[in-house]
Amino acid sequence: MSINEVIQFDDISKSFGSVQALESVSFAVRENEVLALMGDNGAGKSTLMKILSGVLQPTEGSILFRGEPADFDSHIQARSAGIETVYQDLAVAPNRAVWENIFLGKEPIRQTRVGRVFKLIDEERMRRESRSVLDRLGMDLDPASKVKDLSGGQQQAVAVARAVQSDPSIIIMDEPTSALSVEAAQRILDLIEELRRSGMTIILVDHNIDEVFKIADRMTILASGRVMGVQPAEQLTEDRVVQMMMGATKSSSDSSQA
Repeated sequence: MSINEVIQFDDISKSFGSVQALESVSFAVRENEVLALMGDNGAGKSTLMKILSGVLQPTEGSILFRGEPADFDSHIQARSAGIETVYQDLAVAPNRAVWENIFLGKEPIRQTRVGRVFKLIDEERMRRESRSVLDRLGMDLDPASKVKDLSGGQQQAVAVARAVQSDPSIIIMDEPTSALSVEAAQRILDLIEELRRSGMTIILVDHNIDEVFKIADRMTILASGRVMGVQPAEQLTEDRVVQMMMGATKSSSDSSQA
């Protein structure tokens, strides 16, 4: 594992009964890059990312994270290591405010003494830090707004802000522009670029070839649970990517994956 590679997948396989979802998947993710993980439905993209985020365990194989074995038993362990995930379904609470969603499941606690010590949610800190995260990402959102009153793109942005709030080093984004308008999708791509500029590593799970070519540094392409190629985006064409996604041809990986 070279110095600029933060994650190394080594022969990852995953089966669900008789169904082989992943077969001997090996590739690396580099520091501060946007790596697109591409493939049609059923290619194994989401399964692989669930393994990385601790939701699933591999049947075979191993993962190195910053050179050390990563054996995450839960998403909490992955989060503690600095890996956050923005899921396609967002999992936002529509009737709560933006600031409440940003801290959803991670509410800070403060102690107060009225006769005896009580532990209370620190709402003042949540509002203050939510505003800071939104400003940092260039999001023009009112932290007090109800999420249900936001557009789809704005709700996606809130989900990203929630992931960024814990200051991760790696963010997995699962189909982040799915069901968004062209304009809203572009705002999310701009946000991904801003995250990269801030020093984060992004794993972008996607099958939208046009979008991936706009933002990705490299592409890992899966078909039927197998890696068909790992190459810089600039060395690929759309036709070549489609061929690999269909499993019709396999490309040699770039030199770092040898």
